[in-house]
Amino acid sequence: MKNKTCHSTYITLISFLLSCLSAGATVDLFNGKDLSGWLGKERFWKVENGTIIGETTPDNPTPANTFLIWKGGEVKDFEFSCQVKFQGNNSGVQYRSKAVGDLEDCVLSGYQADLHPKQEFFGMLYGEKYGKRGIIARRWQKADARGDKDVKILGSVGDKTELDGAKWNKLTIVAVGNRLIHMVNDVVTVDVTENHPDAIAKGHLGLQLHRGVPMKVEFKALKYKKLSGAAARKALENATGEKPKKQASKPAPKPKMESLARSATSPARINIADGFKIDLLYSVPMDKQGSWVAMCMDNKNRLIVSDQYGGIFRFPIPAAGKKIDPASIEQITYSAERAGMGKPTDAQKKLPQIGHAQGLCYAFDSLYVVVNSRSSSTGAGVFRLLDTNQDDKFDKIITIKKLSATGGEHGPHAIIPAPDGKHLYVVMGNQTPLPDDYTHSRVPELWGEDQLYPSLQYFMKGAVAPLGHFAQIDPEGKTWEVMSTGFRNQYDAAVNREGELFTYDADMEWDMNTPWYRPTRVNHVIDGSDFGWRTGSGKFMDYCSDTFGTVADVGPGSPTGVCFGYGAKFPAKYQNAFFISDWSYGKLYAVHLSPQGSTYTGKVEEFASAQPFPLTDLLVNPKDGAMYIAVGGRKVQSGLYRITYEGKESTVPAKSMSGGEEARKRRQALESFVQREAKPANKNQLNKIWSSLAAQDRGIRHAARVALEKQPVKKWKGRLASEKSPIAASAAMIALARADATSGETVLQKAMTFKYRDLKSRQQKLDLLRSITLALTRGGQPAEEQKGKLVAWLDQIYPASTPEENRDLSAIMQFLQAPSAARKGMALLRGASGQEEQIGYALNLRHLKNGWTSLLRESYFKWFVRAGNFKGGARLNNYLDGIKKDAIASVKDSQMTEGLKKIIDTKPQSSAPQFTFEPRTFVKNWTMKEMGKWVPSGVPGKRDFKNGRQMFGAGSCYACHRIGGEGGAVGPDLTSVGGKFGGYDLIESIVDPGKEISDQYGSSIFSLSDGSQLNGRIMNMRNNEYWINTDMMQPSMVTKVKAENLASIEPSTVSMMPPGLLNTMDKEDILDLMAYLIAGGKPDHQLFAK
Repeated sequence: MKNKTCHSTYITLISFLLSCLSAGATVDLFNGKDLSGWLGKERFWKVENGTIIGETTPDNPTPANTFLIWKGGEVKDFEFSCQVKFQGNNSGVQYRSKAVGDLEDCVLSGYQADLHPKQEFFGMLYGEKYGKRGIIARRWQKADARGDKDVKILGSVGDKTELDGAKWNKLTIVAVGNRLIHMVNDVVTVDVTENHPDAIAKGHLGLQLHRGVPMKVEFKALKYKKLSGAAARKALENATGEKPKKQASKPAPKPKMESLARSATSPARINIADGFKIDLLYSVPMDKQGSWVAMCMDNKNRLIVSDQYGGIFRFPIPAAGKKIDPASIEQITYSAERAGMGKPTDAQKKLPQIGHAQGLCYAFDSLYVVVNSRSSSTGAGVFRLLDTNQDDKFDKIITIKKLSATGGEHGPHAIIPAPDGKHLYVVMGNQTPLPDDYTHSRVPELWGEDQLYPSLQYFMKGAVAPLGHFAQIDPEGKTWEVMSTGFRNQYDAAVNREGELFTYDADMEWDMNTPWYRPTRVNHVIDGSDFGWRTGSGKFMDYCSDTFGTVADVGPGSPTGVCFGYGAKFPAKYQNAFFISDWSYGKLYAVHLSPQGSTYTGKVEEFASAQPFPLTDLLVNPKDGAMYIAVGGRKVQSGLYRITYEGKESTVPAKSMSGGEEARKRRQALESFVQREAKPANKNQLNKIWSSLAAQDRGIRHAARVALEKQPVKKWKGRLASEKSPIAASAAMIALARADATSGETVLQKAMTFKYRDLKSRQQKLDLLRSITLALTRGGQPAEEQKGKLVAWLDQIYPASTPEENRDLSAIMQFLQAPSAARKGMALLRGASGQEEQIGYALNLRHLKNGWTSLLRESYFKWFVRAGNFKGGARLNNYLDGIKKDAIASVKDSQMTEGLKKIIDTKPQSSAPQFTFEPRTFVKNWTMKEMGKWVPSGVPGKRDFKNGRQMFGAGSCYACHRIGGEGGAVGPDLTSVGGKFGGYDLIESIVDPGKEISDQYGSSIFSLSDGSQLNGRIMNMRNNEYWINTDMMQPSMVTKVKAENLASIEPSTVSMMPPGLLNTMDKEDILDLMAYLIAGGKPDHQLFAK
């Protein structure tokens, strides 16, 4: 009787619900007491205090996304709402969804209103297990979805309110026909017109619990209303504020984009950090005021700006909420683009005749101007403008220093006040040689290329160190002190509160995917440093201790203006941030620095971005607390923006970062020995310098070596023989090899006294190898007896355990013409996992004449056939041809067989890059359903490091991504990916790269006026022409588009990452690859413990 009563009650309840649903009434889907009417796995779901709770823990994980499914039938056209909060991972509400397997398996496939901690994903429309769809529309997007990755962005919706998933939020879904709208707290987050051929008309409703890290999600007040007819139209009208059209499937016309040839990018299309607002104050008329590339503030709160190919202008900073009054802009200097061009007005003729400035600084009651052009009447150099009659007009030009800029945009750049208030710092790119009359160099004048064989050069041929430097000058220009060298093209610099100097240096994009490629980087510029830029293949790697490395690698780009956030009314972390500009990709980064001993480390955050957004310079106005940003350069549309903070965090002045004070004092004390007024060190001082060579702190160790190199060699050379510390000895050997070419034998003898394999760290081993390399580059070939001993010593350690060591060892063995060099080098080449590593070994075999067998030689030249399909920068093929040319020249006539000639003459057949000697075969088109079961609680241990590294190459990962300092840079650096994602997430990101695309590396959809489209990224700009890369595997391939031919530029939901990267791997290969990624490429990670 009891069971019958319950059954009758259940029937009555369902009948009541169905009658309510059919009538269009709003019903509660949750009774607030238990999970009646819901289907889910009991170990994950419960009810407490009137709330549905889904939770996973370390002891109770879910191997895949699981759902609590409403049992009230399928939903079609409806309005649903609930209160929800979540933490630990993302969640969502699934609707119009199909069961994957049996419904009791609690797995759904279909549309999802995503609940995600990232603002751009909170409330987005996601296709859960829905073919290749992934993200259909992000937050703020109004879209027309036509295919898997064919999504047209029609406009924007909602506002930039920061949503906190840990607090209760109201989620609403309105689904009517093919119109899908999500709202959070009654504000639209996405509005999608669904025109996909496989669109789902009806299906199940469910609540998601995400696999991965432990999480908790809570739902309450779940309400559902079935919609039809007038009620459906009213629901759409309420959600959007507009009356729905009769044919909802017809896409709305695309909003007309502002003309990029006449207006700077609209703030509405600029992504910026939460809580911040960006306003366009002025679009620069190019025909009158050019394209702005540098700016500063004067003592009257006016901005001074320079046209890259013309004169200088100034104007008052507008009040909050106001734009720049064009009438307030005053021209204060004049320069034609080229001599004889243009007809200056009578007023312009009276102005100081100077322009083409890339550096401006108002200091010492004058305007300092750095000219980077031979077309200015002044020529290139540093100049000072004075107002001699105090009428607020500059009327006199004083030449501080003429500079020999060899051309282009790598000449002299910024000028900034020095922290002592008595000097200025000047920034020079690598096409500016040191002036012949410089007064002092803090960098030891031991300049050298330090290549065992001449480097391969296809740009700035013949350029030799020192190039690319910082100088300190006095206000009158009587002194020119070289502070630091070895930069490529650092455009700007800034000093932190502690008086430390920082810059953002350029990469060489033509070198991408070669072992000597170095990404754009933030450098801490310390006295006496050489940052290792050399032309062609000769660049020093960051691990070389005769350079100083980086604070943070950023990626590809074109560095321009930088500044600290001091004085801005921003939250504390942004006040202390080092802001850096990337001109090419349109990125403004906030680098959050942290003291690390006597130097710093940095984390890079994308702060603002758009395409195009060609940032040139920026500064903070302490009077209004706003940041001002200029865009322009190369005759592209220029503009001026203002960034302010409108969020809820405190903006009171932040305190300086603490930490590293004692270490910096120690480093600076050592740097005192490289100053202009420094006297030679006495015995006690020399003892302190020598003891500091053994410091664990790289900055202190560097300063000690530089100080030592400034001392007479005879005063310290004798100390080396008794030095037992490998750290101190290596630093001293590097100094000795650089300072005294006749001491090469001493360095080599000392190096061989150490038991290489007993050295405690990779860096100690690399330092020892560097000292040997420098002894050979500076001192030449050793005597035969010592050479034999050195080769025997090297044979015991070669090959070593890391690619960096083997790169150096293979170069040394080639130089010494060691008998084993060919056999060991070819074994490394065959086993190398990626393109860069292989090119490095091939480079270090090219001059080898001895030790070859016919099979080894044939295998070597077959590599060139396969390498012909490698992808990379614009000069990659030149480098490969250069290596091959040298290799052919090293073959003796007697060894040049017909078979070898045939291999040498074989032309590469166009195909996808292959990074293994043997072709890999197709294994399977893997799916997440198959692979997700392998990592229910993470990647299992006892993995194979060597194979994981091989798979990183076999999967073409190196072509786009860096890990542990190796690989391409067009995709995200994966070194720290293990701290962000587990095995399941990593596999999913490879199988479905569109699931979550990094803003830093996302692409855009470029819609042209002829109706065609491109999906890619702007790589370069010139004369309002955009150079768009559409294939991240070929970063040098671009399509050029005129700005006037663009109809719109919108964010793309399509990843540029190619599919099928795991299809030649088996299960163990994939697990080894996941372990390699989680380990950040480090062999000592616990996942590789046996």
